[in-house]
Amino acid sequence: MVGLIESSIGKMVPLMKEEDKKRDLVWIYAEPYNTLIVDKKGFKNPLPQVRDLWAVENIKAYVDRKLFIHNLGHSASAYFGYQYDSEMTFIYEALEVPGIYKTVRECMKQSAVALNRAYPKDLTLQDLQNHIDDLLFRFQNKSLGDTIFRVGRDLYRKLDKDERLVGPMLLAQKQGTPYNKIKRAFYAALEFKAKDEKGEMYPPDKIFFEREYPRGLESILKSVCHLSSHQEKEAKVIKEITKGI
Repeated sequence: MVGLIESSIGKMVPLMKEEDKKRDLVWIYAEPYNTLIVDKKGFKNPLPQVRDLWAVENIKAYVDRKLFIHNLGHSASAYFGYQYDSEMTFIYEALEVPGIYKTVRECMKQSAVALNRAYPKDLTLQDLQNHIDDLLFRFQNKSLGDTIFRVGRDLYRKLDKDERLVGPMLLAQKQGTPYNKIKRAFYAALEFKAKDEKGEMYPPDKIFFEREYPRGLESILKSVCHLSSHQEKEAKVIKEITKGI
């Protein structure tokens, strides 16, 4: 019998260059981060003695941490970077701008406060702050060659209420903590039209700007973010977002 263990993977892997693919299809580059968070309760037998394996009691807390801090901060770097300079290429370039670095960190810290409120026994505020600083350092790894286009693209997915922008705002609303900085990242995402090395937008994003964007913010919140004005928490987030920045 084979068992499957839920995990939270934080190791960053950039898109492979065409010349690398031609050299070896199974070759892959990745950052030197090897911690693998797994669900301790999912093991039927004793935990395997594997280096960098971190078994946790509450895997949901760490899955949310990955999405609402790691993915939020990564995407926010792309959206603010494009907003600052649409010709900017790499994530590290965006974070070299002091104002962008500061705002991205503030987004991540607001999410950290909400996560700490939601999971006080699992995620201490100090540990979350240390995690944020580590991520921001890793995001600036030039060797990854992580592009603003790759990190920010796929708006239909990333604007969904269960994803990295609206998700932490909903959590913050539930926990009674501020999310005005995260809202700024959401607004920046609505203007994200980055292009790849061939000068082409990601096809679904092109459709987003042709079909959804002209219909306005309220339509996007309903049709793309899938927020409902009939759900109390979601209605409050809708109201807050529509106030603007």
